[in-house]
Parts: sequence; C-alpha cells; structure tokens
Amino acid sequence: MVFRSLAGAALAALCGACEIGSSWADAPKRELAPAVLFVRLPVPPTAAASLVVPQLLAAPERARDGSEARPFSSLREALRLAPSGALLKVEEGIWREAIEITRPVVLMGRGPGRTRIAPPEGTRLAVAVRGADRVEFYGLAIEGAQVGVQITGGAGHRLENVELRDFTEAALIGQKAELVLSSSRVLAVAGGRLGHGIQLIAGSLEARRLVMIEAGRRAIVLQGARGRLEDLEVSGSKVGAVQAIDGADVQVLRGEFEGQGGASLYAGGARLSVEGAHVRHNEYGIIAARGAELSVIGSEVTDYRVAGLALVNSHGTVQHTMIARGGTESGISISFADGKDPVLLVDNRIKDPGPIGVHITQSSVTARGNIITGARPDREKDMGDAFYAVESKLVLDGNVMRGNAGSGVSAVRCNLQLADNGFIGNGRSGVLLLDRSRGTATGNLFQRNARAGVEVGEQARATLARNRFDANPRLDIDTGCGKGLSGTAELAAGNTFATPVRRRVCVE
Repeated sequence: MVFRSLAGAALAALCGACEIGSSWADAPKRELAPAVLFVRLPVPPTAAASLVVPQLLAAPERARDGSEARPFSSLREALRLAPSGALLKVEEGIWREAIEITRPVVLMGRGPGRTRIAPPEGTRLAVAVRGADRVEFYGLAIEGAQVGVQITGGAGHRLENVELRDFTEAALIGQKAELVLSSSRVLAVAGGRLGHGIQLIAGSLEARRLVMIEAGRRAIVLQGARGRLEDLEVSGSKVGAVQAIDGADVQVLRGEFEGQGGASLYAGGARLSVEGAHVRHNEYGIIAARGAELSVIGSEVTDYRVAGLALVNSHGTVQHTMIARGGTESGISISFADGKDPVLLVDNRIKDPGPIGVHITQSSVTARGNIITGARPDREKDMGDAFYAVESKLVLDGNVMRGNAGSGVSAVRCNLQLADNGFIGNGRSGVLLLDRSRGTATGNLFQRNARAGVEVGEQARATLARNRFDANPRLDIDTGCGKGLSGTAELAAGNTFATPVRRRVCVE
C-alpha cells in the first residue's frame, strides 16, 4: 500500500501520452505495480568463485538491467536508468557513493544497520534531491559527509526507518519542500556543538517518533516553514531542540526534550504551539521572542537552570502546565508584552520555581487559577515572590500564592486587580505595593503572611473590599511611615478580620 500512489506515477511515465481514464477503460483489469529494480553490491571475485548457483554470479556490466537476476551494482547507475515512480530495492552493504535524485523514486534498504550510504571521505553532500516530488527512503542509513540529505523543492518526500548520522554540518536540509520523517534517528551532527540536525526553509515538516541525539547545535530549525512534530525525543544539542523563526508555524505534540544548552523550544517572530511535552534539564525550557505567539498546554517544564518559560516582546497563553525545580531566575518571565491582548496564565502549577514564580516587566498579564508555591530567596537573600512585577498591568483572579519566601505579589509602579485569590503563609507580605502602584483587592484571603496581609508604601494606593484577614502574625495592613515612604489603604465595605484589625501606627 505504500507504493500505490507511486504505481500511478510509474504507469503515467511508461504509457507516455495515453489517457488513463479512457485508454485503460477497455483493458483487462489487472494489478499494476511500479517498476521494481534491484541494486546489489558486486560479489568480490574470490567470493564469486565459491558460489554454485549460476544466477548469483556477478553479471557482466553490459548485461545489468535491474532485474533480480542482473541487479544494478551502483546506486548512481540505478537512479540514472530508473523510470519515475520506480522502487529500488537496495541490498545490504556499504554504498561508497554520493547520489543525486531528479525524479520520483523509492529507495528501500534492508534496515539502517544493514544498508548504509556512506560516500567517500571529504564528500560534502551524500544525497541530493532536486526538482522532484515523492522521493522516499525506507530502511537505510546515510552517514559520514558534511551534509546527509539536501532536498530542494517538491512535495510528498518521506523518510521512514532511516538513520542519519555522523555529519559535520547538517543531517537534512530542505528548501521549499514538503517532508515527512517517521520512526527515524538523527545522531552525531558535529557532536551537538555546531550545525543543525534538520533545517527547513519554507515548505513543511511532519516528524513522528523521531529520536535526535547530539543532532547539531540546534536539532531542528524551521524558518518560514510549517511544522508538526509528534513524540520526538531530543537531547544533547548545545543550544536548542526546536527553533521556529521568521514566520514559521510549528506544533509540538508531546515529546521529550532534555539536556539543551540554551532554550529547548524557541520561537522568534513565529508561532509555536506546545502540547503535552516534557521539557527538562535545559538552560531555558521555552522562549518566545521578537513578536512571537506562544501557546503551551498540558506540558511539564522542570529542572531548568535559568527560567522555565520566557516571553520577550511576545504574546500567548500558558495553561494546565507544571513548572518546577527552577534555577536562577523564575518559573515564567514576561517582558515587554504590552499589546492589546494580555499574556494569559491559566490553571498552572508552579512549584519551587527559583527566586520568582512569575517575573513581569512592562507587560499586561491575566492570571487565573494558578498555584505558586516555594519561591526561594536569591543569593542576595532577596526576592522569593510568587509574582514580581514592574511597570505592568496585572489581573489576578482565583490564584493561590502559598509558602513563598517573599510576598505573594510584589509590584512596583503597577496597576493591579486582585479578586478571589489566596495569599497564604508567605514569608513577607501577601501583597506588597510600592512606588505609586495602584491596586484593588476584592474577595481575597490573606492568611498567616509573616509581615502583613497587605503592605502599601512609597505613595502606592490600595482599595480593599470584602477581603478576609486571618492570623497574619504581625500586621493585617501596613501602610508604612515617613515622608514619601507611606502608602494608602482604603477599607471599603465587607472586609473581615479574625481579630480586631491590626494596622501600623506612625508616631508623628
């Protein structure tokens, strides 16, 4: 069934100008297969002398026609004579030649460990595909050149059960081509330090069950291309696993991405959707930059060395995602995302994120239903906040900030709307507003925060309505003292206190 579409192409090539719809209507019904050609390495003379089956003896070169009895002895010869749509059955062995393909064909080997295309040392390009559609590779390995496969143009190209390995520049380069990779492996491209595993400029890439180990500095680069990447396993690239840039539109579905030296998944001026992926032990988990659009759903980003997710001058959503065991910066970092649509954070679990749960700078952010716990102090014994925001607009609705070393929310020159959140057991304040910040807090719980439920200073102002203050050890509301250091907290209707309200009293 793999070759049914190629059979039509072979038939069209062989019958010339005939019209299939009419000329073949009266022909006897029979199954038509594409041309099948055999390619087998020549038998060494010493080995041929010991063979007793005459048809297996090496046939004279002039008699080779690609039949099973008289197979071609080189890939180049077979490709030169093969009609469009032909199936080339390539026997096991090491084929020491570089090849060029200019018409639709299928190369089927005996498995990557048995059929190997390994051109002579110093070859730049092992396999070139130019000006053709539907070039397909099955069950073979390509290895040992600067570039493994280069495909220019065409649709329907496919690699399945193929191993690309030991290149110095790239395993696969495509330009304006439509590619499918399935159940294949890309290994050892410049030791994971230089080059690319797969690079596609324009066109499209579908990859399923692809294993990539030390596959170049960046394992997959899609530039202005479409991509759907399912169940990939990528590890050991110095910079990143997947890079979508310059107008690319890429979906990452599930998959394991581990051990990258930079951002494991990156979008720059592109669209990137990540669903159900596990991203771990990278410098950054996922980064969106240069006006990118990012969607992360149902994923896990853990054990990162700097930040789990970062959006820089970009927009998007993060939903139902676990972010845990962080490094030096934050679980989520959002900078300069101040467009008409806020960044949306929904129902995420952020645990032990590093010094900050969510770090926001000059951005608009809406967060609903998130739980942030365990933010720790940095080396200077500062930070430890669930949310830390500067010059930003925040809408926080139904979140829980619990057990963080700093405050639940620290805001500098920000506008905030806080509704139905829980600020529980944080090491400093539930909410800290500084430097002329403005905020409204409605229906929130402030409980067991070490310094204060709400702290307002440096001419900041908060309006509090229908909040509950319970067992904050020092103060419920702290508005500071001193000229320029104090803030204003307006108590509207409906606030409740477990004990009589405790507020800072300033000595005049």
